[in-house]
Amino acid sequence: MTRVILLGLGLTVAAYVLIVLRTAWLIVHPNRTWRPTDWEPLPLNPARVYFKSADGTRLAGWIRPHDTPIATVILVHGLAVNHTVLANRAYRLWQRRFSVILFDFRACGESEGSTSTCGVREVEDLSAAVDLCRRQPEFGNAPIVALADSLGGTVALAAASQRPEIKAVFSDAAPISLRSAIDKGFSAYTGLPALPFRRAVVWTAERITGEGVDDFTVEDSISNIAPRPVCLAHGHLDPLVDVADAHRMHERAGESSELWLEPDVGHVLASGIDPEDYADRVARFFKRAVSTGQALTRPEERRSATQSLDHPGAPTPQSNGADETVSAQSSSKP
Repeated sequence: MTRVILLGLGLTVAAYVLIVLRTAWLIVHPNRTWRPTDWEPLPLNPARVYFKSADGTRLAGWIRPHDTPIATVILVHGLAVNHTVLANRAYRLWQRRFSVILFDFRACGESEGSTSTCGVREVEDLSAAVDLCRRQPEFGNAPIVALADSLGGTVALAAASQRPEIKAVFSDAAPISLRSAIDKGFSAYTGLPALPFRRAVVWTAERITGEGVDDFTVEDSISNIAPRPVCLAHGHLDPLVDVADAHRMHERAGESSELWLEPDVGHVLASGIDPEDYADRVARFFKRAVSTGQALTRPEERRSATQSLDHPGAPTPQSNGADETVSAQSSSKP
C-alpha cells in the first residue's frame, strides 16, 4: 500500500512539473504563425523593413507612409500574437491620413529572438521602432503616436514614460502590471486553475527568460507621460484584464488622460465594436493630441465612462495587407 501511495504521489508531482514547464514554455514561446480568425489580407500593401532592438535582436516591421500625414502611428500588439492582429486598424488609420508602422515583438511573428519576455525587453523593441520612425525618410517629421493592445498597451505606456518622442498613447485593454494581468486572467489564458499553478508557472517563465517578468509594471512610471495625452480603453466584460486597472492608470496618469469604457465588451474594444467607429475615435484622439498637445474632448464628442457607441457592430477579422518586400534605408541587414 505504501508503494502505491508513493507511486501515486510521484506521478502527481511529475505531472505537476510537466504541466508547469509546458505552460511556462508556451507563454514565452508564442506561435509565430498565429493569425486572427478568418484572416484575410486587406489592401494596406505595406513595405517591409528590418531594424534592431537595443540588444541586437532583429525585428521585422511593415510601413505605409501617407502623403499628407497627421502623425505616424506605431501599432503595438499584445502577448502571444503578432502584427496581423492590428493590420486592419492600420489600414483604417492610413485611410484617415496617418502614416503607419506595424512590427513584431521579439520571438513573435517574423522577428528574431528565442523568447518573449512578457513586456520587459519589449519596451526596448518599441523604443527601437520609435528610432526607426525618426530616421525613416518616408515618415518625414510627422509626430509619433502609439496605438496598442493588451500587454502591448503596458509596453507602450512604459516606453512613452521614457521616450518623449511618443506624443500620445491610445491603449486598449492594458493591464497596469503583468502581475495584475496574471492574477485576473491566468485561468482564462492557460486553462489552468490559478492555484496551485500560477506562482510556479511565473517562476519558471522567469528562469527561462532571465527576466523579472512578474515585476513589469507602469504603476509609478505612467505619471511621467503627462502632459502628453493618454486614452485608456477597456471593456467591463474583459476576462483577462481587470477594468479596475484602467481606473488606477487613469488616476496616476493625471488630467491629460481619459477613459473610454464599454459595458458590454470583452478583451480589447476593437474586437467588439464597429471598426469604423473605433477608427474614427482613435483618429480624433490622435489628431487632437498632436494639434493641441492635450486630449480635450469637444462637447459633441463627450461620452460618459460607461456609454457605448451609437452603432455597435460585430467584430471583423483583423488582417494584414499583402507585404511588398523592400529594403528601407534604415533597415538592418541580417
